Amino acid sequence: MRAAKIGVHCPLASALAAFMLALLALISVTFVSPPSALAQGVSPLPATISACDAGDRAACLSAGLALSDVENPSYDAFLSLRFLQQACAANEAAACGRLALIFYAGEGDVERDLPSSGNFAQRACAGQDRDGCEVAEAVFAEPGSPQFDAEKALRYRRINCTQGNRRSCIDLARILYSMDDRLPAEQIALNACIPGDPSSAQVCDFGNRLQSLRRKAEAEREAAIQAARNAQAREQSVFDQYMGKRDYDGALYYSLYHLRSKRHAEEAVMAASRAGALASIFEDHFYVLEYWFATGPVAQIAASQIAKKRQSNDCGIWNCTNMPGASSRRWQAQRGSSGSTYRAPGSSYSPPPSSSGTSSAEIAKQTRDKYRTYNCTGSRRLSSSHPVCQ
Repeated sequence: MRAAKIGVHCPLASALAAFMLALLALISVTFVSPPSALAQGVSPLPATISACDAGDRAACLSAGLALSDVENPSYDAFLSLRFLQQACAANEAAACGRLALIFYAGEGDVERDLPSSGNFAQRACAGQDRDGCEVAEAVFAEPGSPQFDAEKALRYRRINCTQGNRRSCIDLARILYSMDDRLPAEQIALNACIPGDPSSAQVCDFGNRLQSLRRKAEAEREAAIQAARNAQAREQSVFDQYMGKRDYDGALYYSLYHLRSKRHAEEAVMAASRAGALASIFEDHFYVLEYWFATGPVAQIAASQIAKKRQSNDCGIWNCTNMPGASSRRWQAQRGSSGSTYRAPGSSYSPPPSSSGTSSAEIAKQTRDKYRTYNCTGSRRLSSSHPVCQ
């Protein structure tokens, strides 16, 4: 019985086994080793789009890049925006950079939009995307554009120059040079220069010219410094000669009126004081010292010497002519104290009476009429509108 049952079920088991083997073969053909889609001439773009719609942001980037590629048969800049924006929102810097390019150029059915281009470019550059950095420089450096921003343009030029963009390096070097920041301009240009490379010829020439100008300026500055040092050495030599001969008055005069140096003046005065030779110094020098030195030992010495030599009618280095009583003192000194008192001329003058009996008002009118005739009709004729001729 048992053998019979086995015999009955053997054909069914064989058929089931054959079916399972066929099914496994089909599964292995379909899923284990599928034929290449490209080999069959089928575009992978629909599958990529499906993956993006399923939440794969890397697939969104791939789809957006493919659709925005002008050499791709499926090129569609407007459609690419959908996938690129999804990828950019997921922090795919390359997607942000491609969006910046599309909005900057205005590709296909997409109109040029500098505000959007600038926003995407900044985000892309922050993610180290080179296209984004270059678009950011272009957007913010565009003259006349509402997006023009010199500070941002300069920042992105620095980034692009560092990344090897020679055009950015040339522009950056020229901007820094115009701002008198010449050494960095020279260094940027020379760092971007590749000797022997035709594409580097412009930046190399600019860098070499800046270097030549700098070296020339440095040589001229060094020559001027050396000339000033030589002049100081000669002046110091003259001062030392006066001091060596103990000619303190000559040394002080040279310090005050030639060197105009407080340091040398102080050295001469203190040396004269130590040598007890202050009396050999011309009196007027102490008035200058009093003005130059408000405090300190030189000021004290000057004040002491002035106090010793001051006289009752002494005015120091100032003009005494108009000091109160100066004229009377000179008059008395010339004629003695018993002489008559000097009176300034004109102090008691009164006009003589007119012999014709003409009043002072009439005399003033005659004088005014003569003045008008001379100035309004003579060789020095004035305009008729001048107040004198009215």
